Amino acid sequence: MTPAERSDDQEELTVHQVLPGRPLVDEAASSSMGPVTRKIRRTENALQQRVEFEALVSRISSLFVRLRSEDLDSGIAEALRQMGEFIGVDHCRVCRVHSHSRLMDHTHHWSASGSIPPWHGRTGLAIDDYIPWAAQRLRRLDGIAVYSVDTLGPEASTDQQTFRSQGIKSVIFVPMAVGGELIGFIGLDSVRLAMQWTEDAISLLKIVAAIIADALERRRTEDALRQENAFNHALLNGAGALIIVLDPDGRIVRFNPAAEATTGLSADATIGSCPWDLFIPRDECSAARRSFSRVAAGAPPSAHEGSILSQSGDRRVISWSTTSMQGANGRVAYVILSGIDITEMKRLEADVLNVAEEEQSRIGHDLHDGLGQHLTGIEFMSHVLQCRLSSRHAPEAAEMEEITRLIREAIAQTRDLARGLSPVVLQSKGLAVALADLAESTSRHLRGVHCHCSTPPSPPPIPKDTAIHLYRIAQEAVSNAVKHGKATEISIRLTHSDGQTTLAIDDNGSGFPGSTPASTGMGLRVMQYRAGIIGGRLSFTRLPSSGLSVQCTLGTI
Repeated sequence: MTPAERSDDQEELTVHQVLPGRPLVDEAASSSMGPVTRKIRRTENALQQRVEFEALVSRISSLFVRLRSEDLDSGIAEALRQMGEFIGVDHCRVCRVHSHSRLMDHTHHWSASGSIPPWHGRTGLAIDDYIPWAAQRLRRLDGIAVYSVDTLGPEASTDQQTFRSQGIKSVIFVPMAVGGELIGFIGLDSVRLAMQWTEDAISLLKIVAAIIADALERRRTEDALRQENAFNHALLNGAGALIIVLDPDGRIVRFNPAAEATTGLSADATIGSCPWDLFIPRDECSAARRSFSRVAAGAPPSAHEGSILSQSGDRRVISWSTTSMQGANGRVAYVILSGIDITEMKRLEADVLNVAEEEQSRIGHDLHDGLGQHLTGIEFMSHVLQCRLSSRHAPEAAEMEEITRLIREAIAQTRDLARGLSPVVLQSKGLAVALADLAESTSRHLRGVHCHCSTPPSPPPIPKDTAIHLYRIAQEAVSNAVKHGKATEISIRLTHSDGQTTLAIDDNGSGFPGSTPASTGMGLRVMQYRAGIIGGRLSFTRLPSSGLSVQCTLGTI
């Protein structure tokens, strides 16, 4: 092959055109051989090298099959050594390519002299600043063989300058790819002499490049998986929130330290059991199972408040968020419960409302016993004065009678205000009578509004604090129905069945402007707080005809 022919062939060689190799025969010895003998010897040597190279590839392949991820770097160094010594080059290197094939890192090398080249370990090099001609071909996943750096054309002048600066006479690059994307390349070069790369399948070197590429990608995947596992472990164990992972049958598979601290149970003691068999209160077990079943069946994530009974007997209020995780088959593989202990927050909310309730009660008593009694005295005096004027047939008697009537109305309004602020009947006769009194008072004082109340004949005993919160919820719902919904018919219903007590306030008004009321108003937020404090669920439902139904449902009281 003439130098001119060699120059034309070396610029770009496809995967099936070139294999680096050693000289086929000793040229000095071949001069004494005849043509036939020389041809036979060349053929024998070529076959022998082919067998040896395939054996080399087999050894490298076996090395990487049993190689552990943490030993990958030493395995690559060993593969480079074996290739370099077999082929007879001076250097072998592995370069990683990243950032859309714009940057390269020199990560591994082998040197026949044992010296460390100046470019080893350098990272973040702009590949187009050093070997732009070769980079274009590598991005197309083409192998490149340069017999002599001196014969490179003007289009490869930058590459030629880079090679000459390193003393390279001959070089070959083999791309490493994963999924059709360049991730790096193997480079072999000679600085002592120009190499005669033999014409055989460069695919053998390509196989080695593929083996190393797969190993690097496997390590990258394993590293990413380890990082993700470490992150998940830190998130699971370091989070202040309770995190409980259930399988599709509701059995616990993960139980983080926050859950251990709240329940008083160790993770080992909970694995394989269901939450409702361990720490969910009996009155909430049915609701907990229903919530789990919905999410396990593929329903969207949900949020609710529930309770936990710790081993010490404390009842903790938890704000739960329930979501699912799908498996490879598309079905729900896990249900994840994440919860925040809001017991103290609930206590603070209750304290705030109790303070407000006490202040309202104080103002109500002051109105009833103070201003109400004072107005009653004035009404009595004005009535006496009216009687005296009437006995004298004084013309001012009629005016005095009107004044006395207005004072009586003021007294009635004062008593209604006092009753609203401090429902004495609630404390003395219970919630059912207080709700009936609220309905009667609403109908009496609001013109055009008819409010009626229905309660069970024998209502269950309701604790005082719970009764007060239910009464305030009814009060607010009635007020909203009149003020915002312009309702003319309001129904207050108190029912009890299957261990549940439900307070419902229905109206025929316009309801809320949206499909679901946005809890932005102070009244609605207070209603939600009150329901939560007593362990109830507050819901708003549009009625089929018109109006709104506000319901507060409690479990066993």
